[in-house]
Amino acid sequence: MAAASRLPDSWVLLALLLGRLALLGVGPVPARALHNVTAELFGAEAWGTLAAFGDLNSDKQTDLFVLRERNDLIVFLADQNAPYFKPKVNVSLNNYSTLITSVVPGDYDGDSQMDVLLTYLPKNHANGELGAVIFWGQNQTLDPSNMTILNRTFQDEPLIMDFNGDLIPDIFGITNESSQPQILLGKNFSWHPALTTKNKMRIPHSHAFIDLTEDFTADLFLTTLSASSTFQFEIWENLDGNFSLSTVLEKPQNMMVVGQSAFADFDGDGNMDHLLPGCEDKNCQKSIIYLARSGAKQWIPVLQDFSNKGTLWGFVPFVHEQQPTEIPIPITLHIGDYNMDGYPDALAILKNTSGSNQQAFLLENVPCTNASCEGAHRMFKVYWELMDLNQIRDAVVATFFDIYEDGILDIVVLSKGYTKSDFAIHTLKNNFEADAYFVKVIVLSGLCSNDCPRKITPFGVNQPGPYIMYTTVDANGYLKNGSAGQLSQSAHLALQLPYNVLGLGRSANFLDHLYVGIPRPSGEKSVRKQEWTAIIPNSQLIVIPYPPNVPRRSGTKLLKKTTLLQHYV
Repeated sequence: MAAASRLPDSWVLLALLLGRLALLGVGPVPARALHNVTAELFGAEAWGTLAAFGDLNSDKQTDLFVLRERNDLIVFLADQNAPYFKPKVNVSLNNYSTLITSVVPGDYDGDSQMDVLLTYLPKNHANGELGAVIFWGQNQTLDPSNMTILNRTFQDEPLIMDFNGDLIPDIFGITNESSQPQILLGKNFSWHPALTTKNKMRIPHSHAFIDLTEDFTADLFLTTLSASSTFQFEIWENLDGNFSLSTVLEKPQNMMVVGQSAFADFDGDGNMDHLLPGCEDKNCQKSIIYLARSGAKQWIPVLQDFSNKGTLWGFVPFVHEQQPTEIPIPITLHIGDYNMDGYPDALAILKNTSGSNQQAFLLENVPCTNASCEGAHRMFKVYWELMDLNQIRDAVVATFFDIYEDGILDIVVLSKGYTKSDFAIHTLKNNFEADAYFVKVIVLSGLCSNDCPRKITPFGVNQPGPYIMYTTVDANGYLKNGSAGQLSQSAHLALQLPYNVLGLGRSANFLDHLYVGIPRPSGEKSVRKQEWTAIIPNSQLIVIPYPPNVPRRSGTKLLKKTTLLQHYV
């Protein structure tokens, strides 16, 4: 961390060169697309609901937050010896809860230690509202006895965002105190009105905290219901640190079942696009995915063909219960660039419409081949035949995860059947030989640099709101952009990673420019953005925006990553 101490008045960039090494020590595997590595990673512990990712103990390896037996949170810490994820930290809500519904790691008090927010169904509430509790991080772990129960309940799972731009996560949602959105500011834990709106928040919501106005500052995206119960999407633009309603978009006219909004730079132009999965009938016999390009109000279908060899597949509709016995799972796309071609792909759960089987499918982002998707230039194509992924029956969740910390996104699937109340966990190593390049970026909180508590740089603080964009030249000599937001969504098993892996395609050229923007406080007119040039492909970039209001200069250090223990040269 010498770069951090050497440049106390600038944002710091640490660059780690990532080879295609199995950093957790797993040897060669047969050359097929996906390879099941569940036993090597978990041993006999591959069960529970994977609910979040984060580096709890600040060792630069991502840990797994797993819910078990309705009311227990187990943190699986990454380890260099098999099994490579071990259940090491355990906290329980048995005395308060009938069901934990979400897990959101983050540094809620600004001490550069990872804390964990849990939402749960309280034992003494029958109205379906959610309680929330924070377990406080100490010495790179969680103390089961050191917790704070929030003094308000929530109508739905909250959105974790940086509302006031102080790089400490805040908690946004509708509470039992008001029909208007409230914000609980981190660190001092004071409640404030967040904004005033005539519309209700949709349940389940898919709010997001992400730059949608191309200024490198995260805006607030809300999924709402109008007075006439029309599904709407609102963009509250961040103007000088304050949120102001700028755009309202209604759902596609023929969509009856509306899934969770997702955001990705779908066409590789450097701007965020809005992806919306759903169904044109209430039973999801006819599923569809629409896209609204950045700044546009037109919905473009990017996947309509859900049939394969005479079998029709479709999304699984969300079932809302006042007192659910298991975590309700809405229609969700989990986004990631599995083949590193620079165009984000997705994972989705589909159900056989004439049977009962549910499976996870990879949706590949490919050039548009029909008239209906021309406006998007790209479309999704379902990867129907994918060994190991196809063999997992009764899948309920599928998401991406860089298991080996090598910049290649692998796949995690949860399926029914382990026990009545718990899922089985499956992990699939990505062996696609794409001969492609990537850049992996994580933005830290920047609350400390050379003066961090216990001299440990806070790699595990899970910072919501940073925005990353690169420009480069592709293998054909054309300008290529790519962008992503960090931890933009937190509710309903969003399962977003605390970093972004951006594919670069087959070009080994240096990145001409890498830009990182972070939220800014109310009244601050200048954008908090930093630029670096000539970034080596296949690097992991660790950005420390310290101090956050002085992005004018940068320190850069190149580190070569060789094993889990990370020898730096």
